This record gives sequence, C-alpha cells and structure tokens, in this order.
Amino acid sequence: MRHLKSLALAAALAAAAGPSFAGGFAPVVDVPPPVVIAEPPPAPRSTWGIILPLALLGGLIALAVANDSDSDTPNN
Repeated sequence: MRHLKSLALAAALAAAAGPSFAGGFAPVVDVPPPVVIAEPPPAPRSTWGIILPLALLGGLIALAVANDSDSDTPNN
C-alpha cells in the first residue's frame, strides 16, 4: 500500500511539473498592438432635404391662391 501512495505522489508531482517545462527557449518578443484609426462614416444623403421644403412651399402657395377671394359675391 505504501508503494501505491508513493507512486501516486510521484505521478502527481510529475503532472504538476510538466507545464513548467512546456514552452521553448526562445526569447519573448514584445509586439506592440496594432494602431486602428477609425474613419468617420460618410454623411447620409437624402433627397428629403430638398423635396420636403419645396412641397411645403407649394402647399402654402396653393392655400394662398385657394383663399384668395376676388369675387364680389358675399359668402352666404
């Protein structure tokens, strides 16, 4: 039984020491992180910036023309 305990202890020590020997003997190379330059997205272009004011202006002109009362008849 004592032989089994020492065998288990030796196996545990070997398993724990294994990772300490892993790796090579090459020197550690310090690589700087890459520099990422974010470009701003292009400005959104929309035709509503021109069409909507022109449509509103046309609507106001149409209302002004429709309410123009040049007739001589009273509003009864």
